[in-house]
Amino acid sequence: MSTLKLNNKSLNSGIATIGIIGGIVSGFGVLVPFYIDKFNLDIEIGGRLFALTGFSGIIGVALTSYLLDKIPGKIAGILGILFTCIGIIILTIAGTWNNILIGVVFIGAGFGASQAGISQLVVDVGGLEAARRSNKNNISFAVSSILVPIIFGLLLNKFYQEMFLVFSIACLVIAYVFFKNTQGQLFHKPESEHKGQNHNLTIVLLLLGISTYVGVESALTGWIPTFLQDKGWSSSKASFGLSVFFLVILVVRLFVLKYLHKLNFGLLTIISVICLIPALFLMYTSSLYWVAIVLLGIACSPIFPMAFAWVIDISPGNARITGFIFFSSISGSMIFPYLIGSYMNQYGTQYAPLFMMVPSVLALLFFLSGYRTTIQKLVK
Repeated sequence: MSTLKLNNKSLNSGIATIGIIGGIVSGFGVLVPFYIDKFNLDIEIGGRLFALTGFSGIIGVALTSYLLDKIPGKIAGILGILFTCIGIIILTIAGTWNNILIGVVFIGAGFGASQAGISQLVVDVGGLEAARRSNKNNISFAVSSILVPIIFGLLLNKFYQEMFLVFSIACLVIAYVFFKNTQGQLFHKPESEHKGQNHNLTIVLLLLGISTYVGVESALTGWIPTFLQDKGWSSSKASFGLSVFFLVILVVRLFVLKYLHKLNFGLLTIISVICLIPALFLMYTSSLYWVAIVLLGIACSPIFPMAFAWVIDISPGNARITGFIFFSSISGSMIFPYLIGSYMNQYGTQYAPLFMMVPSVLALLFFLSGYRTTIQKLVK
């Protein structure tokens, strides 16, 4: 039986952990052109940074998922932020591209560890409240993903080391608050009423859908600034464009949180993925970049939290289900930004929206198939 106890301070610091680490990883979209210029790299090399972040993220997910019900919750919850803090310190003092990559490995591992660990701990409460808390995690991610790219865009060139030093201190403070206010340990077995139900095919299809969708979102996060700078935007304006993308995501997720009890998780996920495709086409075929960014934010905002809640809804009591979710999502974030970066390097950045349509269509097919095979009624 689970003995885990989270009070408001531990819950809020856990959500803040998701936010600050997610914001830093989202800020890689601003860091990549900075590093490309600083170390005289090509776009494909920059894309490898995203692949490396994803690969180390998978290691973080695997490690935390294995330890999650074997160690106290307060330790499981801070592993990710401690890895991230080490990575930030390395970025602060790194003088070569290879050392930068070492820092990226730690940040990627921290990202994966925190996503799998914190997310599973906060949804331990079960039921609709678990879906609400997971959505709050995603809102925190969106808030930080608005602010951090702006901060990077404004301070990166003049205050690089000072900026990362502040981030490392913030990580340590959040880790301390979570550690001091969390008690007990996570342990669950699937609830008896679900043991006889075969959700395995549905879960596999949903995890594939999550993987390909997150590949799209990560590609947008990573390549929007590069795409916009290629269109003549300044680095600060391009980073602001990325922040607007996440601002729209935040606003829509706040709206979704208010009406979560009335939503069909599967149907909203599918509709949102469908809307991705015309938004990407608009970005490719016109110069209405602001409009496309807003539409992409609207389309993206419900997908991950709804798909997450969808999987949680049909697998209650599984202490490692968020590990599977984030293994899938980080796999997508590792594969697709790298592939898209390779094709951009070969054919030009102007084709980035077209390349992103491929995983969008794959995500749609997987979610449609998952919806058809869902056994349990989705509307609560």
